Amino acid sequence: MTGQVQKASRLREGGFTVVELLVYLLVAVMVVAAIYNLLIGQNRLYMKQRELQDVRTSLRAAANLLAFEFRQASAAGGDLDSIGTFDIILRSVQGNGVVCGIHNSAPRLGLYATGGDFYATTDDSAMVFEANGSGTGDDAWFVSGVAGKYDPSSGGVPSCQWSGVSVAPELVVALDTPLVAIAGVKVGAPYRQFRKIHYGLYLDADGRWWLGRKVGAAGSWEKLTGPLSAPSDSGLALRYYDASGATTADATLVRMVDIILRGESYGKVPTADGGPVVQEDTLTLRVSLRG
Repeated sequence: MTGQVQKASRLREGGFTVVELLVYLLVAVMVVAAIYNLLIGQNRLYMKQRELQDVRTSLRAAANLLAFEFRQASAAGGDLDSIGTFDIILRSVQGNGVVCGIHNSAPRLGLYATGGDFYATTDDSAMVFEANGSGTGDDAWFVSGVAGKYDPSSGGVPSCQWSGVSVAPELVVALDTPLVAIAGVKVGAPYRQFRKIHYGLYLDADGRWWLGRKVGAAGSWEKLTGPLSAPSDSGLALRYYDASGATTADATLVRMVDIILRGESYGKVPTADGGPVVQEDTLTLRVSLRG
């Protein structure tokens, strides 16, 4: 009788059998595995979005830079030196100012309110506005090479006269042209200085393609942004159109340019069914040139 009471007491005690423990353990493993897969998927999605954001930032930077250069350029004025499908050589605005004084016997201009960089090499040129007569029919921009630049004390240009106040010019530039050629330049004329710049794709030492530029006579590329796809995969593609909207290969007839960019992420993102891959995106922009 005592043994039966003890057995009934043990049956009434709480606990789990081995089978129940195995079932609970299996369920727990399945829940943890599901949570783990969810976290892995979320991390993969975050990495993909982060890399895509980097790609889009690089594309916007490249597009804004090239668009700015094209909007400042005039094909009719000779600003497009060479046009290619994957690269462009053009005259880029580097500095500007206002003519406030003119040398008496040499083609030198005193500049005031200057901004930017001023150089005097074979790759540099200038554009100054000639008012000529009192009418507007003979107004024009005169283009010339830059023969030199001087400090105000050594340029030989008299002090500028602004509303009766005499001030020294900030800079004196010499144009590569006879003095008579700029006879129509008046005090107050705007002055712009340019430098030849080559934009294009180049293959860096890391094996990736980048947008780069060569300023003036530079022999090596300056890295700007990227990485981009290879030229054969439209990493950078340029299409040129004339005033009628037809494609053209004549640099003097270009009025609009399509800028096509295809970027790649610097890092790779793992995929669920394969190895890590780069993220890609494309940006296309049409820009109108200055008249």
